[in-house]
Amino acid sequence: MKKRIHIPWPEEWKKKTTLLHKQGNLIYTPKDFIISFCLYLATVVACLLLRSVDKTGDTSYVAMLFLTDVFLTAVLTDGYLFSILCAVLGVLSVDYIFTEPYWHISFTLAGFPLTFLVMMTISILAGALASRAKQVEVTQRQMQREKMRGNLLRGMGHDIRTPLTGIVGATDVLLEQDGSLTPQQRQELLRSVNEEARWLMRVTENLLSITRIDGENASVKKTPELMEEVMEGAVSKFRRHYKGIPVQVHLPEEALLVPMDPLLMQQVLFNLMENAARHGETVTQIDLRLTRQESGAVLEVADNGVGIAPDRLGSLFDGTSHPEEGREDARRDMGIGLSVCRTIVTAHGGTITAENQKEGGALFRITLPIE
Repeated sequence: MKKRIHIPWPEEWKKKTTLLHKQGNLIYTPKDFIISFCLYLATVVACLLLRSVDKTGDTSYVAMLFLTDVFLTAVLTDGYLFSILCAVLGVLSVDYIFTEPYWHISFTLAGFPLTFLVMMTISILAGALASRAKQVEVTQRQMQREKMRGNLLRGMGHDIRTPLTGIVGATDVLLEQDGSLTPQQRQELLRSVNEEARWLMRVTENLLSITRIDGENASVKKTPELMEEVMEGAVSKFRRHYKGIPVQVHLPEEALLVPMDPLLMQQVLFNLMENAARHGETVTQIDLRLTRQESGAVLEVADNGVGIAPDRLGSLFDGTSHPEEGREDARRDMGIGLSVCRTIVTAHGGTITAENQKEGGALFRITLPIE
């Protein structure tokens, strides 16, 4: 997993201003101004140092360094504004600082107008192409988030409507035929209402978990948390709902502090353990392991059940995974719990994968960065 450098910029520095409403790519932010200025200053300093060291007087490297500056500015800033300004400023700097006579504008030199136009054209095109590629990447990420959000909403709507239908049906029978029902039938209807209500509560918890994620940035507010305490909270919650399935917790010798939202991560672990209990069929034990690796903290949820069907592994986390036909809980499974898990883990900057163990059973592995 690639680890990106994250600078905690103040929010007011990231505020975007569109200079021309008809041209949405001319965007100004104080953050982008600082980045562009620092890159330009670093380029000028690097060229001056190289010129002081090189006694041959060859300055062919100057144009390449300023082109690199244009590329980096285009990649690290939003829109086209600063990459175009950087291209113009870079060409003028080549003439004023690094072309004899130094520190003098020399537009009258032979061949300079053509050189100026060529460098300007190359610089602007380079900046525009780099900015365009970045915009395409951002658009693709937005489309992926919208697709995932759509799958979540469709699945949530299905999972909410189904238990409500069961509750309404059972209460209608109790209200209309209460006098003709036997105590055993009444108990079965009440038990059905109770189960549907509990399922509805778990769906609502997942929905509330999604609302805690910043939709625009797909991130969460993280604080360093003791991973063992988060695991203990998730296991305690699971044991209250599934008393017949023991959970073995395996911890490393050292205590691990991991930046996270503890409530969201507890929801992830509970969803994975509940998935094992409900769909593992033959599950008699769940193992929850925590280890420390170079890439960060690794959480594993393993069971000794029937495992995952190979044809479902590819769509397990996208919210569209359906269980096999004929399963009693098919009407309640849209893969939403696992889709919520992926959304939360991704918002933490981590990854989640699923596989089948050689000795049998499913294994879910979560990797979280330790900053």
